[in-house]
Amino acid sequence: MTHNFHRITPLFILLILFMSGAKPPAEEPKPKEVELRGKIVCLAEEMHTHYKVELFGNHEHLYGVKTEDGKYYTLLRTSLAEALFVDERLHEKDLVIKGRVFPQTQLLEVTRFSSIKDGVFHDLYYYCDTCYIRAVAPGNCDCCQAPVVLIERPLNVDSTIPSP
Repeated sequence: MTHNFHRITPLFILLILFMSGAKPPAEEPKPKEVELRGKIVCLAEEMHTHYKVELFGNHEHLYGVKTEDGKYYTLLRTSLAEALFVDERLHEKDLVIKGRVFPQTQLLEVTRFSSIKDGVFHDLYYYCDTCYIRAVAPGNCDCCQAPVVLIERPLNVDSTIPSP
């Protein structure tokens, strides 16, 4: 008598698992899409100010977003977020940041950001006047190597923030 164990079907395996009470593997939780309004801050300095965390005088910055309601999110350093790490002019602006927050964390992956100036949404990007090329971070143009400039341009007349 020969057994054909290699012919066990996936359906048969599922039937055995179901009858044994075994649960199928849980689906991995998905990141949450968010839109945050706030400012870029050094999280270490914020914790020093509010909770007296000891810092070295010359410490490395740990950047994040402090939202209008006082919540903190740690920024992941990605190509789309690089400008928020290296261009301190952006730290002075009221920003709207779109991205993803990962399950059970406050880690923020930035997918897009803009500013709010005089109650109007503004597009923020870097631009090479020579090559007419947009960039997502400061530095030199990929084409001509000239420095790119920060542009802050109103989106449109419909981008005015409604008054409360």
